[in-house]
Amino acid sequence: MNVLVTGGAGYIGSATVLELSSRGHRVASLDNLSLGDYTPLHRRAEEYGYVLKVGDIRNTADLEEALKECEAEAVIHLAAMSGIPSCNEKPEEAVSTNVYGTYNVLEASRKLDADRIVFTSTAAVYGTPRRVPVSEDCELRPLSLYGVTKLASEALMNAFHDVYGMETVILRLGNVYGVGPRVREDSVMPIFVSKALRGEALTIYGDGSQMRDFVHLMDVVDVLETCMKAEASRVSGEVFNVGCEALTISDLADMVLDEVEKAVGVRASVVHAGERAGEVKVFYYSNDKVRRVLGFNPKRRVIDGVRELIEYYLKRGVGGA
Repeated sequence: MNVLVTGGAGYIGSATVLELSSRGHRVASLDNLSLGDYTPLHRRAEEYGYVLKVGDIRNTADLEEALKECEAEAVIHLAAMSGIPSCNEKPEEAVSTNVYGTYNVLEASRKLDADRIVFTSTAAVYGTPRRVPVSEDCELRPLSLYGVTKLASEALMNAFHDVYGMETVILRLGNVYGVGPRVREDSVMPIFVSKALRGEALTIYGDGSQMRDFVHLMDVVDVLETCMKAEASRVSGEVFNVGCEALTISDLADMVLDEVEKAVGVRASVVHAGERAGEVKVFYYSNDKVRRVLGFNPKRRVIDGVRELIEYYLKRGVGGA
């Protein structure tokens, strides 16, 4: 299949470009390089034949050129200003990128007949859930500007499906971890692993009982491909939660400390800091719908991701002295 990946220089995007190309799809990427870069992908571009374009989803000409480059039949829309702090610091850019940018992706795709749009949303659209596990029909009450912009993008996806008949699919991802062409260094798992390897204390905010739903990067790529290829009757106009394994932050810290100690013979410690204001205490998904409709069965566990990260950092000379 011919597919455009927006945000293809990012953490999830670079893995998606590489994996889909290796599986025989014709892939182009569009990214403004504000957060990521194409360095990891340049090395294999000739081998896999993907096209890496620099441009902004807010620019119609950039989008249309990228869609034409691969004669896109589908779009995997990952490009966004991500993270609560970034959106709070630059609200106008957050709205223009995440909301207007999504509109632009939809309209350019409609114009050029790329009818299938797979959009990655976030758990932040739910805010503080009234019940767990969280299913797709739970109330949507985002607590952050980031969550609001993602929910607005979901509304645009639904409108283009209802009004224009576009085949839109929304995936609300859990906490994505794992090693791909890039590593997301600012998320909890790599922070814990890199600190533990250096013998530094792991900081846990509050008592560590906060629970989060983790899903491996390559399982995310698998479900993105499934949504891209599935029959329209199964996915068009649908939203799916995508998680895998629920852990408390304390349990994750203990797992990291145990695995690092096995790998390098050093055990770091844990320190506690005050709770972070507005943090959701317990959040994990029901995967019933994505499993039933798409046959999604995650293949990777959190402990596998921790071991991957230990190997990744040791190869780069972090810790292990």
